[in-house]
Amino acid sequence: MPAFTLAGGETGGPALLAGHGPIDQAFARRLAGLAPGWDRVFSDPYSGEVLAVDRYRPSAQIKRYLAARDERCRPPGCTRPVHRCDCDHTVAAVDGGPTCAENLGHVCRRHHTGKHHTAWRVRQLGHGVIEWIGPTGRRYADRPPAVVRFVPLADDGPPPF
Repeated sequence: MPAFTLAGGETGGPALLAGHGPIDQAFARRLAGLAPGWDRVFSDPYSGEVLAVDRYRPSAQIKRYLAARDERCRPPGCTRPVHRCDCDHTVAAVDGGPTCAENLGHVCRRHHTGKHHTAWRVRQLGHGVIEWIGPTGRRYADRPPAVVRFVPLADDGPPPF
């Protein structure tokens, strides 16, 4: 559904329901309001070609991946576990940052607020490495755990699970 249609404008264009076709704009707005989440589809206004698909809130799969990757709040030295952190866009979604693992990381509320209201800057270097740049320009790279480690049990029989 075009954004202008969602906002209530009659000039926004038709609302299309996948697998069905055009639907009434008021009904489309009601459906959108009931949805737990929706994907933004960016298309060329002339050709109709889909250019990108995005979502502000990460999917359950991305959340599971990030929890396994990050394990804790990502600024160096913080040990707050991921279940007590926010999943934050490194480049804000409003500034065009995509909702993907390469642009998301866990930060506790303290570091999340500090990231937005202080001179600290953050960028992702790839492979889960997040770089924090302090007000003086000093850089701190935080690397996720390198591998999952399995500790073999003593050879006293089958595992206890």
